[in-house]
Amino acid sequence: MIKFFRKIRQKLFSEGKTGNYLKYAIGEVILVMIGILLALQVNNWNENRKVQKEIREIYNQIIFELDNDIDELSENLNMYESIKSVFDNVVSDSRTVDLLDDGLSRIIASSPNTVLNKSGVERLRTISVNDSLSLKVIEMYESLEWFIRIEQTISESQRLIVINYKDNYSWYPEWINKRITKENSSQELQDYFVNSQEYRHNVIYSYQQVYNRYVPRLRRSIPQIKQIRNELQNAINK
Repeated sequence: MIKFFRKIRQKLFSEGKTGNYLKYAIGEVILVMIGILLALQVNNWNENRKVQKEIREIYNQIIFELDNDIDELSENLNMYESIKSVFDNVVSDSRTVDLLDDGLSRIIASSPNTVLNKSGVERLRTISVNDSLSLKVIEMYESLEWFIRIEQTISESQRLIVINYKDNYSWYPEWINKRITKENSSQELQDYFVNSQEYRHNVIYSYQQVYNRYVPRLRRSIPQIKQIRNELQNAINK
């Protein structure tokens, strides 16, 4: 094709048709530029198709990971809601030995340890996306880091409480080795959890962290996460 155009130029030039030669040369340049632009457009289309395919794959991965995160966060919420009445009794200082059967001695002895599944969102960050849904997903995961930080705060306070039990109370081996109920626990242990103001103060502190900060945020965030999960699914189905 290039040889063909070259022969035409040479013929026009040799015949002294300079005006026609220039017109032809300009036309040839325009055709070349159009060809380059078309090639670039095709290349961009192919690249965009590859990126969109990768984004759909990443969205599928994120949906799978979000399902696990939603389950874990929902379990944490359900757990704290199930023991709130015991917390309330301690905070109001209306404890009874019967509450030992409902986990009185354990309500601040363990904490959630959420492990967010972030492989998908990390992949999303690497391809420098700027569409609104992808940016929403990235922002959501950044906000979820708050749960990790508050869980660490709760966990650290509970770790110090357990160390206090170990170092200062003779009933610690009994408490650490079995499920405590009113029927299988010593009087000394019962007196501490039913009557101790130290325990009550520790529970009040945990209550502030759990029910004034952690649980309300869970209640708001779980529906929001589910909504974004559905938006991702809708984007894949388009």
